[in-house]
Amino acid sequence: MTGGEKKEKGGERLRTVFFDGCCPFCVGWVKFLLDRDGHDRLRFAALQSEWTRAFLARKGVPHPGGDSILVWNGEQLLSRSEAVLDLAEALPGVWSLGRHLSFLPLQTRDFLYDFIATRRYQWFGSQPRCWLPRKADQAKFLDLSDPIYQEIKSENPS
Repeated sequence: MTGGEKKEKGGERLRTVFFDGCCPFCVGWVKFLLDRDGHDRLRFAALQSEWTRAFLARKGVPHPGGDSILVWNGEQLLSRSEAVLDLAEALPGVWSLGRHLSFLPLQTRDFLYDFIATRRYQWFGSQPRCWLPRKADQAKFLDLSDPIYQEIKSENPS
């Protein structure tokens, strides 16, 4: 198995979340997920990274640009509202109830997802480069050796 495809202790596959590392809204969701991933089920990689490009190429999936969150659940690559519902299922407690939004038709869910996704830079702005996670969380990021992070790391050696 390659990175992002390992099984966790209980036999359930880890999920790899591919996110827009320059989007404050997306980074906020990653921080939300990090704070609630008590069972250590999630791994992360920025859509801008070469690691992500190589991973998607190995899977035969075209790169979506920064327009969608992607989740590799060990078997398939999910995007947009399907990715969000899959992440809800992985979260503990009340957050897992979000998976029940699957009763809405896919077209409706994706319309709502796209409504937010196309306005996120307008509402929350953007950053000129990818966000660097705090040291305590860096082991969950599969692409930190990627060149997009090296300049940031050299500026922030702590």
